Amino acid sequence: MTYCSQCGHHIQEGSRYCSQCGAPTMDEQPSSVHTKKRWTPYLIPCIAVIGCCIALLFLYHYEKETNEEVLNAKQQAEELAMNGDYAAAEKILVQAIDKRPDYKALTDNLTAVQSARLLQEEISRVSQVIENGKLKTAREQLGRVQQRIQNKEGQLYATLNPETNHLDSKITVLMINEELSRLKDVDELASRLNRLSGLNLNEASQVRKKVTEKMVSVSTERAEDALLNRQYTEAVIIVDQALQHVSNNESLLQLKDRIQQEQIAFEEQQQQRLEQAMVQAAEDELKNLNDALEMMEVEWKKDEFGDYKLSGKVKSVATQIISAVTATYEIVDKNGEVVKKDSSKVYPFYLNPGDEGTFEKVYYEMEDKEYSVRVTGMEWSVE
Repeated sequence: MTYCSQCGHHIQEGSRYCSQCGAPTMDEQPSSVHTKKRWTPYLIPCIAVIGCCIALLFLYHYEKETNEEVLNAKQQAEELAMNGDYAAAEKILVQAIDKRPDYKALTDNLTAVQSARLLQEEISRVSQVIENGKLKTAREQLGRVQQRIQNKEGQLYATLNPETNHLDSKITVLMINEELSRLKDVDELASRLNRLSGLNLNEASQVRKKVTEKMVSVSTERAEDALLNRQYTEAVIIVDQALQHVSNNESLLQLKDRIQQEQIAFEEQQQQRLEQAMVQAAEDELKNLNDALEMMEVEWKKDEFGDYKLSGKVKSVATQIISAVTATYEIVDKNGEVVKKDSSKVYPFYLNPGDEGTFEKVYYEMEDKEYSVRVTGMEWSVE
């Protein structure tokens, strides 16, 4: 006879549960334990599958984040390289390649950045050669660098063109400046002026000014020689030739006006010679002839290119209009020895009583010494 292990109630034979409390009989309990044991072998594989899924998910996110980091690094390196910071770009690309060594775009970019860095170093060496004054060598080296850049493909190499163009312009400017002292012809000077006109450099502006001054100086000297020989038409042609290249130059325009006025004055003088030298009182006439001018200042200075410039200012203290004022002077060294005797015309051509006039002249080929200027005389005509 079987009794319930829970409540002690009598259990009929063959029953699986107690009719009093519902507890399983002793025959049923082993069956339940056996059922639980049947599921135990599946628990470990399930845990392993779940672990693999978690690992794969982690790996997916890791790879995704790595890809994003590599792409961001690639973009950052490209921006740095385009801005000329090749060293920083190269460092970022090397780090990115460590993460993705099979990413061909990274290795291609690294090769391009390294090539651009080497070209930049060559450009820097060319700049140093320019600073050392070896312009011909610098031009040859720069030409080779420009050819190599031209043979490269890619926007990165195009960023080097502005610097090479700047150096090419700088070489042109410096070479023209070196040639300037040897140029004596207006057409040669005009050719150099045209070459400088398209260059947007501070040095180019300064040399353009020097070329213009040299052209004005050469034309003025030739025109003055023609004027001295009464060749008025030839003098005007010389001035007009220069004005084609330096239009509206005040000195040349005044010179042309003076030539024309002197021509008119000369022609009238032929007819009215006997009518002059009258009207003025003796005292005024003496003053106008002998003491019509007051020298206000004389300046002698050396510019940044090693050329010397003389400038001066006079004032008319005459009672009549005076014209054709010429200042004669001597250039002496520090020992007082005369190095050069010369003269310069005063502008404007006519000076009314109380008017001021100026004169100037540039000397390009004088030795690098200490000089001073002393005015030895003034010549003028009384109208």
